[in-house]
Amino acid sequence: MDDLAFKEWLRAEALVLGFSRVGFASCEPFEAEKEHLRAWFAEGGADHLPYLDAEALLDPQRVMGGARTALVGFFPYARPDAVPGRAPGSLKLSRYLWGTDYHILLKPRLQKLLSQAQEKRPELQGRVCVDTAPLMERQMAARAGLGWQGKHTLLIMGKEGSWGFLAVLLLSAELPPDQPFTTEHCGACTACIDSCPSQAISPFQLDPNRCMTTYTIETEVEPPADVAAAITQSGWAAGCDLCQEVCPWNAKPVFGDAQLWGRPNRLHAEPAANLRLGPSQWRSRTRRTALRRVRDRHWRRNVELILEGRMTESA
Repeated sequence: MDDLAFKEWLRAEALVLGFSRVGFASCEPFEAEKEHLRAWFAEGGADHLPYLDAEALLDPQRVMGGARTALVGFFPYARPDAVPGRAPGSLKLSRYLWGTDYHILLKPRLQKLLSQAQEKRPELQGRVCVDTAPLMERQMAARAGLGWQGKHTLLIMGKEGSWGFLAVLLLSAELPPDQPFTTEHCGACTACIDSCPSQAISPFQLDPNRCMTTYTIETEVEPPADVAAAITQSGWAAGCDLCQEVCPWNAKPVFGDAQLWGRPNRLHAEPAANLRLGPSQWRSRTRRTALRRVRDRHWRRNVELILEGRMTESA
């Protein structure tokens, strides 16, 4: 099997595993991103994200020595009938938190694909990356031709939208890359910027120090007063989907498998007042979900912020 045939075989197998779109990119350093990324770090963009490292992010070789090709897959997760906050009195949790932890689902799929590929090419080396390696997934996805980074900085795949996880399989084989996506199609639209209650978004840039998700998931540091007020008023207790909800490209997106995503549990359906959970309750409710990384005390603080606002409104 020659390189082109091997590449197309990999693409077909990845689609069988549930990815809706798959592209291939080279693994050269992201030279065009160097100045912007270093400036972002210098301005404090990673202050609450200590696991990020600018030099590692710029070079896929730092993730896997000998990497020549990146297979990038888009795995859809949203469902039209699974809407945060729809249940009366409930909290809002980002759609990506509703199903089984995406690491649990995606890593085995790509590991299986790598094993199958190594049966065809025993010398092949690879590494699975699902949001746990210092890799610029969105830039890699654009390089692989999947779409462009929108003004909210998330990857948009045209009419297929942005509701999806990106997963990367780094490979030691040098395979023909797909045509990169080099244009953006947000135009004059500012819906995502206008919708952000904490004013964290400017064109093609997100300030994590103002993003509600930073303070409801990434860090237990107390949010600035105006960001805390945005959490209170918006009702987003874990993550936030507002910028994607208003994006015109998500009018008719590709949706995820109903057997995996959007199945509600009590966190999504119960009134907020019932969700001041203790440690054992929290562990039980978040088992095998991506919310497990949030501590129970962090969750309770988020709940209290929102309940304070509701009590004030009803007073």
